[in-house]
Amino acid sequence: MSYQQTGRGQVTLEILEPKGVLADPKREGLSNPRLDTLDGKTIALMSIHVDDLYMFGSELFFDILGDMLKERYPTIKIKRFKSFGSPNSRVNADEIAAECDAWVEGVKDAITQSRRDVGVYMERAGRPGVSICSEALLPAKRALADLNGMPPVRLVTVPEIDFCAAKREPELMKKVVAAAFDDIVKALTEPLTYEEQNVSDISYDYSPKKFSGANISEVIEKFQQYCVDNNLSDGLAVIPPTREAVEWMLSGTSYPRDKVIGLMYPKRGIATVEKIAISAVMAGARPEYLPVIIAIIEAITAKDFNQFHIVNEILPAIFISGPIIKELGLNNKIGYLAPGYRANSTIGRSILMCMINIGWRDMKIYSSPGGPGRPAAYANQIIVENQDESPWESWAQQNGYGPEDSIVTVCEELRCTAFAGECMSNTSFAERLEALSFLFSRKAPLFSVFGMPEDGQDVRHMIVLHPTMARQLADAGFTRESLIKYLYDKNVIDWDRMTPEEREKLKEELKREKIEANSKLHVLSPEEVKPGLHREPFRDPEQVLIMVAGSGAGNSMVFQTITGSTARAEDVTVTRPYMNKVIKGATLTKYGR
Repeated sequence: MSYQQTGRGQVTLEILEPKGVLADPKREGLSNPRLDTLDGKTIALMSIHVDDLYMFGSELFFDILGDMLKERYPTIKIKRFKSFGSPNSRVNADEIAAECDAWVEGVKDAITQSRRDVGVYMERAGRPGVSICSEALLPAKRALADLNGMPPVRLVTVPEIDFCAAKREPELMKKVVAAAFDDIVKALTEPLTYEEQNVSDISYDYSPKKFSGANISEVIEKFQQYCVDNNLSDGLAVIPPTREAVEWMLSGTSYPRDKVIGLMYPKRGIATVEKIAISAVMAGARPEYLPVIIAIIEAITAKDFNQFHIVNEILPAIFISGPIIKELGLNNKIGYLAPGYRANSTIGRSILMCMINIGWRDMKIYSSPGGPGRPAAYANQIIVENQDESPWESWAQQNGYGPEDSIVTVCEELRCTAFAGECMSNTSFAERLEALSFLFSRKAPLFSVFGMPEDGQDVRHMIVLHPTMARQLADAGFTRESLIKYLYDKNVIDWDRMTPEEREKLKEELKREKIEANSKLHVLSPEEVKPGLHREPFRDPEQVLIMVAGSGAGNSMVFQTITGSTARAEDVTVTRPYMNKVIKGATLTKYGR
């Protein structure tokens, strides 16, 4: 029994351990001797960047740091490099190490961005050094070093307000560098401590846990507080994963409890069916939902899916298509993204609980490093297809699956924009179509921040149409394929497609905008308006997902990202438009078996 009454009137609760067993608990300390002096030494200064985009603050910081080092140590040599911390960067730690005696890397102000810790790679390449980050990012940087197996890499912090305010202000940045200068020198020269050299592997007790008290209320409160204190919850109350509750949850799948679905970031915990079931119990799910939850975990732990992004600072958009929707009572109409429906809410929350428990995701660190976070993370974004009111075939069928198949699709999203709302609206269809098209233009929220790329292979657009907009499109003669072609043709910027008047108009617009070089990932300058010009909102039609959801009185939405979860980055070796997984193993429903 999970609750037991003892002879002394005590009540005891026993739960199964939620945390996933780590695939690699080994950790190592530092071993490279620090420098005895900086005189005569070559120091590599490695500024962060995103692909080819330099960060102004980091560049300015290292410009000033280099000058200050030369002033203090006249015989020092400074070499400048790009940091390889960006997801698409080539790791060249050995090459940099061959050209320096020590290194300084940074400055990270917010978000960890890549799952690679540059400091760990450089230490393993045989060179001592120090990374610099904002005080706000310190816990996340420590966690990233731990993920990479070397927790004690040396870090120096700068106050985030001071640094961020000084990114474009040399005089202010001089004060920031001066305040950190002595700490940087110490990190490069002070001998290693015993603690830095001797680090223990991670050890954890995975056995069931017991809680005792005078009554059930006291026991439940102890359990809830234990979950909060040990990073086993999202901060809301959770259901105790008792042995009986977990067995009940496992009755929803034919998979064996020890079947490994994948590894969950950020700490690479092993996601077995039983561990997934434990988190599903804690989230309040039912056994019928378990096959859907397993399929989503299978999708995000797939080898060619950039999982680190969605457990760090970026939300996933999770789509469900197929006949299992009706069986489970998933809400795909009014308020499909809102609370109130157990299936939608607990499936989404189960995914977060799996990240927290199986992946060891500490939400105080991995919610939005340096940023405010997003409330949608509590239950994620579960978008359920309303096929009954769609004029086109289902998303599952568009991807080649049969009418009996139900699938999940997962992709990260950076921007979500609503349009074509019915509330207090007198807009015409032409205006609605223009609003949709605008979201694919160079002035759209996504591209106004990042710029429109020359090669749109990494971009993903997920269009969720409400039934009224979908019907209007179909009545106007649009198919899914022709709508995607329309959006591309209307928004691609291509010299050969443009009239002389359009070319001149674009050039004049860019002159007025005065967009500074290197101010965004894909800057378009007036000088580039010449033969060979090509900027595109996406490359392949399959990068655009179109699904119908919601009610006819609602609105449509577009989820977008400049680099999809299945785009080239780190371990993603085989790129694809989206990560789809078929729901399988169901025992309590007709579909999903």
